[in-house]
Amino acid sequence: MMSVSIALFAAFGAPASATAAIALDVSSSKTLSGTAGDFVTVNGTIANTGPTALSDVTAYLSLVDTTAHMPVDLEDWSVEKGLYIGTIGAGAKLPLDWKIHFVKSGDYALSILAIVKGENKPIGSALTYFHVAQKKNLNPGAVLPVALGEPILIVMFFLLLKYRRDKKSA
Repeated sequence: MMSVSIALFAAFGAPASATAAIALDVSSSKTLSGTAGDFVTVNGTIANTGPTALSDVTAYLSLVDTTAHMPVDLEDWSVEKGLYIGTIGAGAKLPLDWKIHFVKSGDYALSILAIVKGENKPIGSALTYFHVAQKKNLNPGAVLPVALGEPILIVMFFLLLKYRRDKKSA
């Protein structure tokens, strides 16, 4: 029985989880919450926990709107969706940084995914949940100049008329 297992392993290779020993972590989970419009940095780490170096490694950021249960298009949120890492030596740990812009308020979950050349599935970090608060806007819809400007212009018009009348009568 043991020789059959060894023969199958040699013929088909190790399963994906056994060959790519990568650990991913979002280390900035405490600083992710903010207000719509804020720019923040997502910090993470990628570590090779295996005994051999891994080549052609790329890390990606994945973001999900947990209220709508939909993935978020990172094109609006971040310029750098994927970070090409290249080779990670055995036991090496590297920092990962993404600058993101909170576009819309809501509740979100973020994960870092890594793809290793030769693997048939990505490796992911644990989900990090965060909240983006709605931006308080004192001028929603740009109506403030109209709402304040029209009454001021009307009052100035009547004061000008009164000034002209008073000047003619004097």
